[in-house]
Amino acid sequence: MGLLVTFFLVSIIFSFLCSILEAVLLSITPAFVGIQQNKKSPIAKDLARFKADIDQPLAAILTLNTIAHTVGAIGVGSQAAMIFSEADNNLIGLSSSNLEALIAGGMTLAILIFSEVIPKTLGANNWELLAPFTVRVLRVMLFVLGPFVWLSQFITSNLKKDKDKPVLSRSDFAVMAEMGKEAGILEEEEQKIIHNLLKFNKVLVKDIMTPRIVVVSAD
Repeated sequence: MGLLVTFFLVSIIFSFLCSILEAVLLSITPAFVGIQQNKKSPIAKDLARFKADIDQPLAAILTLNTIAHTVGAIGVGSQAAMIFSEADNNLIGLSSSNLEALIAGGMTLAILIFSEVIPKTLGANNWELLAPFTVRVLRVMLFVLGPFVWLSQFITSNLKKDKDKPVLSRSDFAVMAEMGKEAGILEEEEQKIIHNLLKFNKVLVKDIMTPRIVVVSAD
């Protein structure tokens, strides 16, 4: 029973960690990275590198998560088969197949709640606080899982499209300005200024000049 619990806890703990790291990494904004760089933060360099090539840390996270789930499933399954053998059926009135199905269902539910829903909610809502921790853990993970990360990137390198596509667009800035106004961060006039600035590339001189025939002048 001790090994069964150990396999179960190891699987949940590592999967919990991976889910938090993934949620924090995906929640970090370019603006936050820029702020850390301006502050000369010790995590700024690695943070910028992770966001610039986000596939690399994500590959490390998914690799560890897959290993945790696989080892956990194999370990829990084998231990359950050993502990709840046919000879022990009468103890609880269930067959071995029913017990194994019950354990598998319980582990699936535990993984869903404790290694997906809860950690991702925590990561998405506390990403600024957890950003330094995330960067430090990812450094170690990328070092340890380097070969797996390289293999993953080698396989997926030809599947990427628009590799040099900018992260932010003019529409993104317009929406952020609108959200800033609604949140009370920007005044309405400030939002209008930003909105109008984003339209400057479409405004021609003739659109704002006054026609000569309507100009009144005095000698």
